[in-house]
Amino acid sequence: MPSSDYEDLFSALNAHKIKYLVIGAHAVIFYSEPRFTKDLDIWIPAELNDPRSVYKALKFYGAPLKGVRPGDFQDQSVILQIGIAPVRVDILIKVPGVSAIEAWKHRRHSRYGKIAINIMGLDELILSKKASGRPQDKLDLARIVKKRKSGYS
Repeated sequence: MPSSDYEDLFSALNAHKIKYLVIGAHAVIFYSEPRFTKDLDIWIPAELNDPRSVYKALKFYGAPLKGVRPGDFQDQSVILQIGIAPVRVDILIKVPGVSAIEAWKHRRHSRYGKIAINIMGLDELILSKKASGRPQDKLDLARIVKKRKSGYS
């Protein structure tokens, strides 16, 4: 069952016309099979968004923004964590190994509950998992490459 917190966040991002991509485990699940995850990873590329609009969208959602300034959403090292597992959200401004422009062009459209969402394209997801190199990302990479070889794209 979809989390209403996630639906509310996607709704706020969509309403404020934020260009975002679901990445991480939820994107892997989209292209392969269910697995446990403690959070939702969302990439809000700095080069595709106005930082004031990102700030307004997250404020509208109700994110705890104490100490956060709109300009922080241009800082590629920022990772904003909202909530606690298992419904934590990690907002990333930069994803290593992936061009934001290309990722946006190749995004996939899906739904989370009743809300339209954007998911990172498969090729870019593979690139991001390769660039990360973390143990879980290596497992995810094997999972999505196996699924891709079986004909899913």
